[in-house]
Amino acid sequence: MSAEAAVSSIVEEVCSKPTLTPEAVLKLRNAGRNNLAERKLLESRFAGLETENLQREEKTLRQAAFAWILHRFDPAETALKDLSGPFAHLIKGAVLAEKGHADQAVPLLRQAAEQFASSPIVLVEVAAGLRQAGKFDEALAILAEAEKKGLNHAELFFQRGYALEAQGYQEQSCSAYEKAIELDPTHAEAAFRLAYYLDLRGEDQKAIDLYKKVTGQGPAFISAMTNLALLLEDREDYDGAIHCLKEVLHLDPGNRRASLYLRDTVASLDMYYDENERKETERLEAVLRIPISDFELSVRSRNCLAKMGVRTLGELVRKSEQELLAYKNFGETSLSEIKNLLASKGLRLGMFREEEAKRARAQRMKTGGVENPHLIKPITDLELSVRARKCMQRLNIESVGDLVDKSEADLLATKNFGQTSLNEIKLKLGELGLGLKASE
Repeated sequence: MSAEAAVSSIVEEVCSKPTLTPEAVLKLRNAGRNNLAERKLLESRFAGLETENLQREEKTLRQAAFAWILHRFDPAETALKDLSGPFAHLIKGAVLAEKGHADQAVPLLRQAAEQFASSPIVLVEVAAGLRQAGKFDEALAILAEAEKKGLNHAELFFQRGYALEAQGYQEQSCSAYEKAIELDPTHAEAAFRLAYYLDLRGEDQKAIDLYKKVTGQGPAFISAMTNLALLLEDREDYDGAIHCLKEVLHLDPGNRRASLYLRDTVASLDMYYDENERKETERLEAVLRIPISDFELSVRSRNCLAKMGVRTLGELVRKSEQELLAYKNFGETSLSEIKNLLASKGLRLGMFREEEAKRARAQRMKTGGVENPHLIKPITDLELSVRARKCMQRLNIESVGDLVDKSEADLLATKNFGQTSLNEIKLKLGELGLGLKASE
């Protein structure tokens, strides 16, 4: 890891110190639970603790703390047997609270707060335990005490927001969450809770922006992705909603809520595409029946199209640029003329093939790519060479499924696409158990 990367990592910053303080442990907890990259770093540090050159007591403390932060409660409790003093009370109390034994946790957390009197951040942990025990007024009083001692910390305002929310004070809880995010823009749990209430109040765009902050971060990720999917569905962004729900099911295959929502969204997608396709088909049919003879084209262009058997706009848009340029006496000037004509009607060369690809893509989204989950992967996942990538762009290929709908002839007909690029494509698809469409 570079020095610059190390500076930007809270885990590396905290773990580089010879001893942990209460502030450092709780800072580590927030980083490890609000950011997946930090969590991975912490997992790495936890795995390598045995080889660290640390005092025995410090190593035991880190084993207990890291295991607790990573939700590995059994190894945390094992390490706690060899740990004594205020840190033992703090971590054991936190573990008990998270295991649902808040009443047993609070006395231990209070002891830790008394022993760490100069660290008001520990009072926030007491408040968290009281909140989990349903003692909301006591939790708020403890948080007020910590604030009087000069603590201005995102976790303080997050816990205050959560306690107020539990008492039904929605506006006040939202203000507290906003303050938490102001102090720590990476606080995923505060962002999630605030987004949830903005969603309920109908402030969809603000909620979407906050949910997107959470995606890719800590434990709020799955809930955020699910709620984001529902908001996107309300906006008729069905593809976006399906993507979110599939991400949830990728991480948590047994998530029944996401499975049900995915099924409903797919049903909505059917209706959405059916209605839009009907309207688009009606519009296109009227335009595509227009004969080429209705337009003023150059003699060369008109003669070339006639020899190719192209009589209507519908027949013209079935052709690609490469097919036209490959025809005798048809050059760039004629191509530009044709493209300008089509653009004036909202059309373009090759669009029929693009529409077919879109319909195939929509069908894969509906079925979830059941026949092969690789079909819904973006084409960028194949990590193709520059030349092959440019070919994909020219052919409007966005997913692996779009690619397997093409034949070798389709690809080789594309400008600057040769046998080397074709072999590369075939190799990449072969690794996924897929291949190109057979040539007609």
